[in-house]
Amino acid sequence: MEHLRAELDKATAALRELMAGWPYAYAMAGGCHGGSEHPVLRAVRDEADALRTRCGDLAARIAEHS
Repeated sequence: MEHLRAELDKATAALRELMAGWPYAYAMAGGCHGGSEHPVLRAVRDEADALRTRCGDLAARIAEHS
């Protein structure tokens, strides 16, 4: 259980760090397409999505064991 919590803390910290950076801000910018058209910024959005999914999965596994 502690291992899952440690993984969740690590994934949450990585997501927060990503969201605090300029690449994430540009990737989420408004406009017609936001930053999704640029490959680098698309990768940032994909990474954020993957981290959110990972955090959700870990939280669900922790809830199952609680």
